[in-house]
Amino acid sequence: MLDRRVTRRWLVMVALVALLMPLLVIGGNSASADPSYDSEELRFLQLINDYRQQNGLGPLILSDTLTMSSEHHSQDMARYGFFAHNTVASSYYARGAQPWDRMVAEGYAYNTYKGENIATGYDTAEEVFQGWRESPSHNAAMLDGHYRVIGISRFYAPSASHHWYWTTDFGGYVDPTSHGPGEIPQAQEPATQPVQEADDEDEKKRMEDKGGIENASMNTQAIWRQKAKDGADLILDEGYARLGGYDDGVDDFSQKIKIGRETRLVYGLRIKTEEQTEVRKHPPDRLVVRLVNREGEELAVLRRYTDEDAGERKRPEVDLSRFAGRTVYLSFHVVTDEAELTTFYLDNVDLKRG
Repeated sequence: MLDRRVTRRWLVMVALVALLMPLLVIGGNSASADPSYDSEELRFLQLINDYRQQNGLGPLILSDTLTMSSEHHSQDMARYGFFAHNTVASSYYARGAQPWDRMVAEGYAYNTYKGENIATGYDTAEEVFQGWRESPSHNAAMLDGHYRVIGISRFYAPSASHHWYWTTDFGGYVDPTSHGPGEIPQAQEPATQPVQEADDEDEKKRMEDKGGIENASMNTQAIWRQKAKDGADLILDEGYARLGGYDDGVDDFSQKIKIGRETRLVYGLRIKTEEQTEVRKHPPDRLVVRLVNREGEELAVLRRYTDEDAGERKRPEVDLSRFAGRTVYLSFHVVTDEAELTTFYLDNVDLKRG
């Protein structure tokens, strides 16, 4: 499965994209010291890094792999006449591909944060940078401290409706194709790090489900069952699970448990949202903490949370005494809509006795 770490906030905005074509000259601009990037793309890198420095963040370096996913998406939007983070039609990707799908298809298959900004109609780096900076969700992506590399594409299509198409893809892992402007990439080898650590499968075999909460610290993929509509891994390397955070999502995170007498469920939960509840015209993004059987059929709802519960980290406790003696699956089930994004962060799930 893919890791969503992806700041899956598939920001949509107005602007353009440039090609990552070594020999292409766009709009009369000659390529700079780095033959793979035009002068406006490199100018955008300078602008975003200056902006990040002003806000106490580290700089981004170029990832040729992410630039390829950016470039191909920009070309597809121009060629097939759409403007979206999901692939509507493509010369490179499956229909319906999400940003992280395209990144993986190009070789960026790392268990790390990923994100994307797109725009149309902007000629220069200054214009698209200003447009994204004035958009809260796009601005948040540019100032996300988890990102370390960026792919930049500015593409010109004279026959397309908006002419200029921009895509920037972000990643949290410095892959072998990464480098500074004018520098040679770290290595000329493909990005082959698997989405999961190589020893995860061995650890799963070694670990046994003893009835309580195993791998409560979530430092590996072991024991927990993970189902995500976008195919992402829900457990991140930092030792927590990340559910939601993308459009029209359905995530389920579960583990088999045996409930004893005087048992309490405890867990850490933090909810972050971009929703504005006062203007909501759609159902809220929601997390349901529940018990289900082996087939996933719901037996009991323990707690419900929505984007309206966003704020400080919580540490709830739920009395499970009435289920004593039963072996069931504890499920954290998240459903998100197509509007503003809500993310549910889960950690330190445990069963307490007495």
